[in-house]
Amino acid sequence: MEALGWSCVLGILCLPAEVLLHTWTVSQEPSSTSIKTINSSAEISCSISLSDPVSLRLQRKFHSKTEVSFLHFEKGKIATNTADGVFKKRIHVSERKQLDGGVGVSFKIDLMQLQDTDLYFCTWGYVDKVSVQLPTNGTIIIVREDPQELCGLGNHIPDLVLIAFSVTAFTVIVLLFTGAMILRHRRKRFTPGRAAEPPGPPPTPEASAHLSSAPAVLSHISAPLERSGKMGYQSIKRLDNVKIFENIRK
Repeated sequence: MEALGWSCVLGILCLPAEVLLHTWTVSQEPSSTSIKTINSSAEISCSISLSDPVSLRLQRKFHSKTEVSFLHFEKGKIATNTADGVFKKRIHVSERKQLDGGVGVSFKIDLMQLQDTDLYFCTWGYVDKVSVQLPTNGTIIIVREDPQELCGLGNHIPDLVLIAFSVTAFTVIVLLFTGAMILRHRRKRFTPGRAAEPPGPPPTPEASAHLSSAPAVLSHISAPLERSGKMGYQSIKRLDNVKIFENIRK
């Protein structure tokens, strides 16, 4: 019976705490890892179920715990906005209407860089007799190079190799063709000289004797030919005279 009484007391004491914790709910989106590329934009949304928070901080967890942006609220509206120098020109803050009557804020960070990779989380400030801080779980943002650009560079490498190979092959072909034309031109202009014929053997005594007697033989042969020629000429002349005489007689 005593144990049952203590259970009822603990249940009554814990009930307001559960209601209170349920009332003070905070959330952040995206709730997991967000992968971005260089110069892209990242958006983080934080909300609280209470209607009159005092402040909101957007912080980085690992990079020296930098306070990216600090917002001060008055009657549920943003009164002042203070941003870190690194993000001052890159961060944009806007209010988001909540259906449950709470307050929502959206942070948009432009021109993300590799050094912006970190865990970003929101911390809401609320005053209920004492100051209360309600942090969110946070969002991991990973910034990396565009894989399409890397793939594009890898796709261009075979093209560059093909171009270099084509230029080299064309150069080799031109050189070979030029060399062939020069060699062909030189072959046309080149005429090999004829080797001198070796002197013949000296004439034998018999050949010398024949050569020495050749003029006498020729003169012996030519004399009758000359006489026969003269006789033939005289015969032809006589025949002509006879024909002329006969014509006169007629």
